[in-house]
Amino acid sequence: MQLIPTDYTEFFHWFKKHTETYWNKDRDASPGEKLCPEWLQGAKWIGMTEEQIDQVQEKFSVIFTPEHRAFLKILHTIDRKERIYNAGGDYYEQPFLFNWLEDEEAIRLKLHFPYNTILDDVLRMGFWQNRTWGERPDSDEDRTKIFTELYNTAPKVVPLTGHRFLVADATLERKPVLSVLGADIVCYGLDLRKYLLQEFNEHLDIRHRRYDVENEQWEWVLNEEYKTSFLYEDQSGVRKVKFWGDFVM
Repeated sequence: MQLIPTDYTEFFHWFKKHTETYWNKDRDASPGEKLCPEWLQGAKWIGMTEEQIDQVQEKFSVIFTPEHRAFLKILHTIDRKERIYNAGGDYYEQPFLFNWLEDEEAIRLKLHFPYNTILDDVLRMGFWQNRTWGERPDSDEDRTKIFTELYNTAPKVVPLTGHRFLVADATLERKPVLSVLGADIVCYGLDLRKYLLQEFNEHLDIRHRRYDVENEQWEWVLNEEYKTSFLYEDQSGVRKVKFWGDFVM
């Protein structure tokens, strides 16, 4: 039996159920219960309609892959911003996942973020991919010209949250999620399903409490029946993705 669905639509509904269950646990029910941060208590996913998705595509000049559209319809983002606390107890807010109906300024910045930050590494840090880009030109103007041509013919990437981007190439069987910070690019999931499981696994109601005898403390561990779904997957295939694969180790 497949505990975590592989079909995207079924998986997104499964993910919604198990995150909202975790976020809705009664804080007074049991002192030993694993609870979410208080700011997340009672959080709900707020999906988009097909019409809204179409409008967003036109507004931002992006194209969502079929699985990304399904994600936006069922999940999209939650009904509040994420709170990031400092040591003094103060906090600032940021999108938990980008809200395509409200976070226009942040999304527009992120749409240009990969190009701007990689180009900055090319010009200021001397970064260059000789193997696939050819010999490194001497002038900033020529380096910018070649890099821009390469970037414009690469698969588009669509922001999810922070520095996480989904490769929106419909020809790929699995569209990886990348963390992009200049030329420092890391695969955070071979597809949207794997990314959500890895990035937000602490938000899923699939853990139990176990006593660690060696360290003499209680800990929360993944339920045994789910462990196979979180095993490492070989990511070497990501290196075959045009342009983006040049960066991934």
